[in-house]
Amino acid sequence: MNTETTAARAAWSMARRNWLLLLLCATGLVNMLDRQIISILLQPIKQEFAASDTVMGLLTGPIFAGFFALAAIPVARSLDVYPRKVVLAACITFWSLMTSLGGLAQSFVQLALTRIGVAVAEAGGAPASHSMAADLYPLRRRGLAIATISAAQSLGIGLGVFLGGWLTEAFGSWRTSFMIVGLPGIILAVVLLFSVREPPRGMSDNLSDDAPAPKFFATFAELWGLLSFRCMFLVTTFGGIGGYGFLNWGPTFLRRVHHMTGSQVGTWFGLTVAAALITGNMMGGYLGDRFGRRNLTGYLWVCGAGPLLAVSAGMVFLFSHDWRVAIVGLFLYQGLLTTHIPSAYTMGQTLAPLRMRATASVILNLGSALVGTAVAPLIIGALNDLLAPRLGDESIRYSMSIVAVFPLLACACAWLAIRWVRSDYARSHGREYAPVDEA
Repeated sequence: MNTETTAARAAWSMARRNWLLLLLCATGLVNMLDRQIISILLQPIKQEFAASDTVMGLLTGPIFAGFFALAAIPVARSLDVYPRKVVLAACITFWSLMTSLGGLAQSFVQLALTRIGVAVAEAGGAPASHSMAADLYPLRRRGLAIATISAAQSLGIGLGVFLGGWLTEAFGSWRTSFMIVGLPGIILAVVLLFSVREPPRGMSDNLSDDAPAPKFFATFAELWGLLSFRCMFLVTTFGGIGGYGFLNWGPTFLRRVHHMTGSQVGTWFGLTVAAALITGNMMGGYLGDRFGRRNLTGYLWVCGAGPLLAVSAGMVFLFSHDWRVAIVGLFLYQGLLTTHIPSAYTMGQTLAPLRMRATASVILNLGSALVGTAVAPLIIGALNDLLAPRLGDESIRYSMSIVAVFPLLACACAWLAIRWVRSDYARSHGREYAPVDEA
């Protein structure tokens, strides 16, 4: 580590690092709040615009995920080249404005355009946060730091459902929900822009940022050449299918099968999911750092165990005839499945060279967002329409059960990565992994 890097580390006290982490957590919360609020509003939006389940699946799936994917790579490249806090502040401002404008939509097309705007801007949220978190904390603390950001995102998911249901009933319109929840992000962007400095790249890894960012295709080739990184992509892909399928259609499931009202769904689904995702993220981050403290493979064992255990809990949620038992199954399913997230992204940041970390995060996120967000809601929506003539409202049980088994594939890929992770790290950084004990 050179003198410049040593001085930079000394200037970043733990209080300064933790303040930036807090802002990154707030970013994750606002990000997922603005993204997820539409899940509780699907039914009233469908009724107002006379849309089918398939069309609503398109809105929350391929339409959102497709534009998210198109924007993800150029946004990631800008994060790897330019000051990340500036790019992130711009992204927060834009997605917040687009969320609020969704409340003014007078047609399905207009609403879709605002959701496209949200998708394009939100492509910068996770990669910026993961890249900066990797520079703030060494590996022995990195899993918990990324888990904390993910837990804040989980809180945003729960709040999106809770506030969407509550605001809709309080004001009598789904439009008010969009208008209100978009506003806090603008304030957050200003605070982020003016209250923190850009953390030096490589600060926590004793690595010097002495090389320019390579072109995208060179970056992709380098990352994709790491077999363990490919496995992490598949983990987030299969985990995303299982997770986003439940998050997008879970509220509708409770309305149709258990005949719960909007406020009941907002309360029980929102709070349960928030508690489960926060618990799962923090447990996954803690266990990953605990078992991976001296050995990278510890993260991968943790990454695979949770998804394996989640499948049976998902079936409890779907096929229980008592809504209270279903809620318990939902908590266990989402909590156990979520434990893979901190370890998968920690491995992505740890394997990637310094000027490739935002792109690495985007690639992993595309597995979840492009495939998980796009495929799972559409599969469920299309199967609902296909099975409804025979099964009626019960069709959603069987539609959602299809996506509930995908976590088994996530488990298999996580444990397969154990074979290559140590050699991939050495190939990427030109040295064997050695723990960094400094703060």
